[in-house]
Amino acid sequence: MTASLTILQIIPRMRAGGAEMGCLQIAEAQIAAGHRALVASEGGRLVERLEAAGARHVTLPLSTKNPLKMWANARALARIVRQERVDILHARSRAPAWSALLAARWTGCGFVTTYHGEYSEKGRIKNLYNSVMARSDIVIAVSNNIGRLIAERYRVDDDRVRVIQRAFDPVRFDRATLTPERLAAMRAKVGLAPGRRVMMLAGRVSENKAHADLVEAVGLLRQQGISDLSCVFPGEIEKPDYAAALQARATALGFGEHVHLAGNIDDMATCFALADIVFNISRTEGLPRVVIEAQAMGVPVVVSDSGPGREVALTPPDTPLDQATGLRVPYADPEALAATIATMLGWPDGTLAGMGQRGTAHAFGHFTLQKMCDDTLGVYAEVAARRRLKLAKT
Repeated sequence: MTASLTILQIIPRMRAGGAEMGCLQIAEAQIAAGHRALVASEGGRLVERLEAAGARHVTLPLSTKNPLKMWANARALARIVRQERVDILHARSRAPAWSALLAARWTGCGFVTTYHGEYSEKGRIKNLYNSVMARSDIVIAVSNNIGRLIAERYRVDDDRVRVIQRAFDPVRFDRATLTPERLAAMRAKVGLAPGRRVMMLAGRVSENKAHADLVEAVGLLRQQGISDLSCVFPGEIEKPDYAAALQARATALGFGEHVHLAGNIDDMATCFALADIVFNISRTEGLPRVVIEAQAMGVPVVVSDSGPGREVALTPPDTPLDQATGLRVPYADPEALAATIATMLGWPDGTLAGMGQRGTAHAFGHFTLQKMCDDTLGVYAEVAARRRLKLAKT
C-alpha cells in the first residue's frame, strides 16, 4: 500500500490469546508500513506491548453485551472515527462488532471483521447475533474451515471472504536462538523436576481446551507403567474452579505434583522447547496458533479431529507417517489419546525428533507472520479503495 491509512481495531480485551495476539501483530505491521494503528478494548496485559510498538490504545467497555452499553460504545467509536479520521474499523469479536457496524454506517467508514472461532448456533436469535461478523465489507476467516462455515451459515459471496491463516513470528520462535540458560530458567519457572517427559497443552485453562482429557490419558499411562510424564499447562486460568479440579484429579490419579499450571508465559518459544509433545485437542478452534508455534520449535504435535488441526499439522491419514508432523486423535477420548501418546513415546530413537524437524520446515514454509500481515494489509487497501470509489460516485 502507498497511501497511509488510520485503522482502528476493536476487541473486548488485550489479554493473552489468539485473537489478541493477532490484533497486536497487525497493529505492529500497520506501523511498520507507515499507517496509524489504534486499538479499542477494555485493556489487558498486551496493552503495554501495543503502546511500545507505537499504537494508541483507547479504553472502552467492549466486552459488554448490554444493548444500551453497546449503543453507547457505537457512539464512542463513531466519535473516535471522526476525531481521528479513521479509514477502517476492524472488529474481532461479536459484541463489539455490533457497535462497530453502527459506527461504520453512521460515519461511512470502511468495516472489516475477523471471524476467529466456530461460534455455536442455537436458534435464530444466536444466528442473528453471530451474523454481525459477516456483515462487513470483507470478512477475514482464520482458517479454511471457518471460511466454509461463513459461506454455509450466512450465504456470503466469495468476493467478501478472505482466508488469512494465523501465523507465528519466526524471529521469536527460532530454536537456534535458545541457550541452556534460557531453558534452565524456564524449567525452574514451570517447576519441572529432572528426568520428566513433558506433555504440554498451551492455551487458556478452560473446558473447551480439554486439559482434563490429557490428565485422564496420563493417568491411564501410569497404570500401564509409564510414570515419568509431567503435564505443563501454560496459559491464563480462565476458570479457577476448573483449574483446581484438574489438579485434584491428577492428585487422585497419583501425579498431582507433576501437573504444572504455569499461567501466562511471555517466552513461549522456550516453554515449547521443553516439551516432548504439544497437544491441541480442543472441541473447536478457529486456527490453533499454538500448534504452529510448537512445530516452529521442532516439537511433534497431537491435534483433535474436531477442529482445523489438520490445516496446521501434517497428520495421517491425510499425510503418510514418514512425512507427518504429528498425529490426530478423536475429540474427548482419553483412551485413544493415551494410546497415541504411548505409540509416539515408543517409537525408535530419532523418530520423534524427525517429526519435529518436519514440523519446523512446515511452519516456516506456510505460516509466517509476514504473509499474514501482508494479506491483512492487502484487505485494508482493498476496503479503502472501495470506499474511495463509492465516495467518488456520490
